[in-house]
Amino acid sequence: MPVWNYSGVRGNGERTRGLVDADSLSSARQKLRKEGILPLTLEAHSGGGEKSGAEMTPRGGGRRPSGHDLSVFTRQMSILVGAGVPIVEALGAVLDQGPDTPMARVASRIRDLVKEGRPLSAAMGTLPAVFSGIYLNMVRAGEESGTLEIMLDRLADLMEKQVGTRRKVMGALFYPLLLMGVGLLMVVFLLLVVMPRITAVFEGLKATLPLPTRILMGSSRWLNDHLVLAGGGAGLFVLLVLRAIRNHRGTLDRMVLSLPKVGALLLSGQVARFSRTLGVLLASGAPLQKAMEVSEAVVTSGPVREAVVRAREEIAEGRALSQSLKDSKIFPPLAIHMIAVGERTGKLEELLLKVAQGYESEVDQTVATLTSLIEPVMILFIGGLVLFMVLSVLLPIFEMSQAVS
Repeated sequence: MPVWNYSGVRGNGERTRGLVDADSLSSARQKLRKEGILPLTLEAHSGGGEKSGAEMTPRGGGRRPSGHDLSVFTRQMSILVGAGVPIVEALGAVLDQGPDTPMARVASRIRDLVKEGRPLSAAMGTLPAVFSGIYLNMVRAGEESGTLEIMLDRLADLMEKQVGTRRKVMGALFYPLLLMGVGLLMVVFLLLVVMPRITAVFEGLKATLPLPTRILMGSSRWLNDHLVLAGGGAGLFVLLVLRAIRNHRGTLDRMVLSLPKVGALLLSGQVARFSRTLGVLLASGAPLQKAMEVSEAVVTSGPVREAVVRAREEIAEGRALSQSLKDSKIFPPLAIHMIAVGERTGKLEELLLKVAQGYESEVDQTVATLTSLIEPVMILFIGGLVLFMVLSVLLPIFEMSQAVS
């Protein structure tokens, strides 16, 4: 269905603008008037062709809403619904923030479906690319229990925690990777551009050159003569690595989890994610079996997911969650112990949230430790490369100056 940008005036004189879905210009005007808006300007929204809910890419700079966009939207909806604002008006308030925000078209579509009589969860379910299974299940539970504002608030907390953890991990990895990339680019530039000119000078001397200089000159000569081959080989290597990751994901995940520090960081993140999701769902009133099924979606590590799937299957047979996770030998003993305590005391959701909080703190500490370790190692690595190249150039000059003197 086409989408239209509008600006207008409400009955109380308040100016407003946003998006509206309608088959034609006249239908858009009628739709706005029914909402009590007098349209002043109305024009077609670029790229507003009809798409299915699964395929629709909400516009906001041409991208889908990010995790941060969705968490902000959820927090806003939680505040508005908690203040007693009807769902349609709450969605309209989000939409009125501007037609070019990533969530604008999402809010417009959901609002129209809610106006047609659909529940909020059903309207969100038409956009599976935006709203995950856990999101829809919690909204549905809130609608059925009359606690929608509480569910939205818990969802916002959950998403903010996930976004925050992801940012911390990516932030810890960004600087070392940036250093590595800059270092490699610098080496390639020196080998391709600088060294050929220096090589011409040294070759004219007809003298025996130091070993570092010969290594650097040989590398430069080979790279210049086989540039296409080197580029193609690097591209092929990347493709092979990506294919190996896709075809042997489980084996690679196990290898990564066995790495010191890095494995502990990833495992802590996975345990925190699973525990918080399961705890929030159980606190929302979801049955354990259903909550386990939804929680599987947030686990991305192969071994951890296998442990969760096996635990869900064994829970259906009457086995305790803590015992099943213990047998997997993946989950940390502290997490298993706290889950067992929660099962015995009937406070499983509370203990799961405490597990999540504890391992999220551990992720923060591990990220800080890794950052403090990786940064000096990368600086030393780049410094070693620079030192090698500088010595390769300066050693022949020193030898020549000594020979002359």
